[in-house]
Amino acid sequence: MSGREFRTRESYEAERITRDMLLEFLRERGFRDVQDSRRALGVGKTETQTIYATSPDGESLVMRVRLCWRRTGGGSRESTYSAAQLQARVKNYDWEGALKALAKRVLARGVTHFLIVQRENDQITSAALLPLSELWPIWCAQRDISKSLIAQGKLGRRKKNHAENGSSPTLWLKDDRAPEVAAALWDHAGVRDLATLQIVGRTSKEAESVDDTFDDIPSIDYSHLGTDAAPAIPHTRSYVKRDRRVRRAVLQRANGKCEHEDCGAARSYPGFLDVHHVLGAQKSDRAWNCVALCPNCHREAHVAPNRDQMNATLLRLAERFKPLT
Repeated sequence: MSGREFRTRESYEAERITRDMLLEFLRERGFRDVQDSRRALGVGKTETQTIYATSPDGESLVMRVRLCWRRTGGGSRESTYSAAQLQARVKNYDWEGALKALAKRVLARGVTHFLIVQRENDQITSAALLPLSELWPIWCAQRDISKSLIAQGKLGRRKKNHAENGSSPTLWLKDDRAPEVAAALWDHAGVRDLATLQIVGRTSKEAESVDDTFDDIPSIDYSHLGTDAAPAIPHTRSYVKRDRRVRRAVLQRANGKCEHEDCGAARSYPGFLDVHHVLGAQKSDRAWNCVALCPNCHREAHVAPNRDQMNATLLRLAERFKPLT
C-alpha cells in the first residue's frame, strides 16, 4: 500500500482559512453573539465546526458547517460546480438510514441548521443555510432530478448520481451542466444564501453592484456640475423587478470573470461584475438571457457602435445555459 496521505497539508490549511473566515463573514451580515466551536475528529487534522449565532431577525441558530470541495486551479471544470459531502460513505446504500441518523446525532448536540460554504480565493461566494429538518427532503430532490437527467441522457456520459456520488451522500450548490440539481436546494423552502445578505454599514446602493436594463445608464445634467452644496432635486425612476436568484446564478457561473469572449477580465473581490440582461430586464429576466460583464464591456453592450452585434454574440453565449427541459 502507498504511504501517501489522503489529504495534503495544503488541503488542511485551506480548510482552516475558510473556517476562520466564517465568524467575520456572519458578523458583517448582521449576525450577533457569534461563537465558534470546533472538535477534532482524530483522523489527521480533520475537525467539525459548529457556529452559534443570533440571526439579523432574532432567530437563535446552531449551525453545523460543511465545506465544499476546495478550488485548486487544477481542473478546467472545477469552477463550474460546488458540492459538499455530508458523509464519507454510506453502508449498504442505506441513504435514508444514514442521513436521518446524521441528523439525529447533530440534533442531539443542539444543531438547528447546516451551513454549506464555498470559498473562492479571499471571499465566501456561497453559504447555504438549510434547516436540519429539510436535509433529507433536499437530498432526495437532488437525487431524483439527477437520476431523471441521467436516464434521459441529458448529462452525456455521466452515470454517477449527483446526490449519491458513489457511496458518499452529497449536496450541490452549483453545477453548470445540471443547474436543475442545484436549484432543488436553492428553491427549497427555508434555504437561504447568506452570501447575498447586505453587509451591515453599506447602503443598499453600495451593496448591490450595478444591475441593468437598457435604461440603467442615466443621462447627465451638466448644469449641476461644478457647484458646491447643490440642492437636492427630486427624481423619479422606473424600475423593472428582477429575481435575485437569477443574478446570483449568473455571477456564480462567471466565477469573477467577464463572460465577453474578447475580454475575460477577472477580479477576486465581490461587486466587480455587472449582470447584463441582453434582451432587457423587462422582456426577460432569466439566467440564460443574462451574462456577467466587467464595467467596460457592460457599457459597450449598451452604447458601443457595434452593440447589436455584441449583444447577439452575448445572447448565444447565455443561451448555452438554458435548461434542456
